[in-house]
Amino acid sequence: MKRKKWFQALPLMCSILFLAGYAQNTGSPVMIQNVLVQPSPVCPKVILQTDGELTITNAAYSLTLPRTLVLDLGKASIPSDLAVSTEGEPLFEEIKFVPNGEGLLRLFLSLKEQAFFRLSTEEGQAVLELNKILDPQTADVFDPSFRQQLSQRKIVTSNLGAVNVVRDHGNVRVQAAVENRTPCHVFALSNPLRLVVDLFDTVFNRPTSSFSVGEAGVSKFKVGQFQNQNPYTITRMVFDIDEPGGYRLDFGEHLLSLSFFGSEENFQPASVSTPAPEPAPKARTKTEPEPAAEPPAQEPAEEKPKAEPRTETQPAVKPAETPYRAQVLGGEETPFSGEVLSVKVKDQDLRDIILYLGEFAGLNVIFDPDVRGRVTCNFEYVPWDQILDAILRTNKMGKVLEGNVLRIAPIAVLTRETEDENKMRESRELSGPLITKTFTLSYSKARDAERLLQQKKSGRGKIDVDERTNTLIVTEVRNRMELLEKLINLMDTPTPQVSIEARIVEATSNFIRNLGFQWGFMGQADAYYGNQTNLEFPNKIGLNGALIPQGQVTRGLGGPLGGYAINLPAPTFTSALGLSLANVLDTFRLDATLSAMETSGQGRIISCPKVTAQNNREAEIIQGRQIPIQTMTNFTVTTRYVNAALELRATPQITAEGTIIMNIDIQNNAADFSNQVNGIPSITRQSASTTVMIPDGGTTVIGGIYRTEDTTTLERVPLLHKIPLLGNLFKSSARTRQNRELLIFITPRIIRQGGQP
Repeated sequence: MKRKKWFQALPLMCSILFLAGYAQNTGSPVMIQNVLVQPSPVCPKVILQTDGELTITNAAYSLTLPRTLVLDLGKASIPSDLAVSTEGEPLFEEIKFVPNGEGLLRLFLSLKEQAFFRLSTEEGQAVLELNKILDPQTADVFDPSFRQQLSQRKIVTSNLGAVNVVRDHGNVRVQAAVENRTPCHVFALSNPLRLVVDLFDTVFNRPTSSFSVGEAGVSKFKVGQFQNQNPYTITRMVFDIDEPGGYRLDFGEHLLSLSFFGSEENFQPASVSTPAPEPAPKARTKTEPEPAAEPPAQEPAEEKPKAEPRTETQPAVKPAETPYRAQVLGGEETPFSGEVLSVKVKDQDLRDIILYLGEFAGLNVIFDPDVRGRVTCNFEYVPWDQILDAILRTNKMGKVLEGNVLRIAPIAVLTRETEDENKMRESRELSGPLITKTFTLSYSKARDAERLLQQKKSGRGKIDVDERTNTLIVTEVRNRMELLEKLINLMDTPTPQVSIEARIVEATSNFIRNLGFQWGFMGQADAYYGNQTNLEFPNKIGLNGALIPQGQVTRGLGGPLGGYAINLPAPTFTSALGLSLANVLDTFRLDATLSAMETSGQGRIISCPKVTAQNNREAEIIQGRQIPIQTMTNFTVTTRYVNAALELRATPQITAEGTIIMNIDIQNNAADFSNQVNGIPSITRQSASTTVMIPDGGTTVIGGIYRTEDTTTLERVPLLHKIPLLGNLFKSSARTRQNRELLIFITPRIIRQGGQP
């Protein structure tokens, strides 16, 4: 894309980034859990491990600090104890996070020098990949802007003229004459280390030419016609680089100049001003086509759609395996890392094709006298070493690569030579002098080590064990002794230990409220009291509302009447209020009693067993009592003991990533003496058994139980309890609410050297 069009697109790109950042900031923050640095001689990486998809709203080099790459992150947060180490990667000086407004973060990466960078984000991680070879201004591999530039170009085929190499005080400048300025694409390969320059709509009307350099980190380079058919005519320049270093590409109207600098003082990269923020492109993991020369007698290639150019980078540290990704469980997978090549031949001599591949790869080739055969093949953009393997396998041939010499021979010949070499090696071992060494082991048992070493010793070797001093006595030939000594040193290492702490929290709360009424009455009309009815019938009336005596019903409180008509006291009470009313002659009496109780309570029990275990070894700790239980069988009394105790059993396994996988069985049983059968208390059980993975020093909840009991009891007189307000005099209530909560926490810590976690 031309510079003018690039600046015209900048406002739109910024608007998209702003809207993406705004959308991210409206949600919950993404937690950056860890930062990993993967060193590499060409493509180091910084991996941000997150609990969601992280949005990067801006990425550019700082104007004030040109060697500092600044990434504006969306709504994100980091743990307070997050530590970032750049050890092992010389390109990075410092990596740090700085708050950038409410809930926002900014990531600063201080580099030794500016480098091309590429961003990719996905659920769970964001990857920043830097390239020490590519210019910081280099566009991503066939990104949308470059594709647009190709689609809008006016196809005017240009010829690439003579190529010259100019050396100047340790620097190297490669110059080539061109008729017109055409789209130019630059990318790097890491295995082997190469810089590739593709010139589109350009023709190189000469055979593939190689140039030896040997300065400024460039060993050699070659120029050749890579592609002749539509949609692109491409001339490719491939530079073999000894180590990553600075370069400068100047492309004028009639001259292409590519400079390599032998020292940092002479390095002035082109256009190192701050690049505009680019949307984070997705990472690519495919293979970029390489230049190909026409093999002898090659037939014209059929016109086919060109495969999308791609780049492959080999990480220095193997990333974590993605679940459900296809994996090779058996067999051997052969990696091919050579330059890709297109070869189409028909009925050609096998030796000619192999000579051509050897020349393309820069190898010397020698053939066994029995090598012969014909080749017919059609390869499109296939690594040259894969082409070689396929051709050899088809013709029952094999290869041996020693340095830069490639030897081709029939498989039977190579197999026979391998067998002879093995026999010679075994014979040399059997005929060599025997030596005897003793190894006193510190961390392993000599008997266990001896069983493993028996499979590695030679036929003349002998291994004895002195169990008293835990010593191995090894008698072996010299070459095999070195192997056994390495194995012994590898096995006799301290086993890591894990401190496991469990915390059992049991919380209870209860609430009880009781409320009840008792009331009775007695009345009489009698001439004895002078309050008769003045009627013939009835002349006397007696009314007794205290027919439920206290002697018969023992609950509640007694009154002057000795009984009640309504006897609904609280089931249990701590407070009571009595009322007794009567007239002067005591011909009418009313007794009433209110009883009530309200209680509440809270309790917490914390148990904290702690045990230390070796890696992959079970540890156990028990604290409590044992309950004897007797059984009788055939007039024989047998006593067995049941644990009513706090028990912790754990088996830790330390992973390569520093996390801990644990098999945990925890029991918190207690004897309930309030519920006994034949004098033996029942057992209240609380237990959990599981397998979990926990970070070193992290805490997780492996189990929890929450139980709520809410009980309401009503005693009432039928029908009368429904009278508004007065109905409360004809009923009693009791309410009980109890909550129980149980949580079990586990915290493992790896014990480092010195005995400290």
